[in-house]
Amino acid sequence: MAHNLYQLFFIYYHRGEYWEAHEVLEELWQSQRHNDFYHGLIQIAAIMHQLNRGKVRGARKLATSAIKYLSPFAPEKDGVLVDRVLDWLNLCLEVLPDGVEKLPPDDALLKEIPVCPLPDVREVNSN
Repeated sequence: MAHNLYQLFFIYYHRGEYWEAHEVLEELWQSQRHNDFYHGLIQIAAIMHQLNRGKVRGARKLATSAIKYLSPFAPEKDGVLVDRVLDWLNLCLEVLPDGVEKLPPDDALLKEIPVCPLPDVREVNSN
């Protein structure tokens, strides 16, 4: 069975409560600082939060580091299809313009990026 905070991360994430998802998994990560997988997932939630606020530069920076953290866990870890997440991160880097600090949150360019494909809590619990 997955840790309660890990499960709660996915519940918040799928509610669109990305900051809360970030915070709850960071609490778990603080006790396991060596866990790059958790660190990468925290950054996914932070990217979603940044995208909702139109913060392009922050999202790009987080996407670059999340690739580094998550790549060793491909293709799958703990219910997360890491390959799909890496594809999404690369899409973010392709779509989001380099050198742009911020866009209006309703900008069409930001709409080209779907929500990162993370499993729901049932899929995490079944692994």
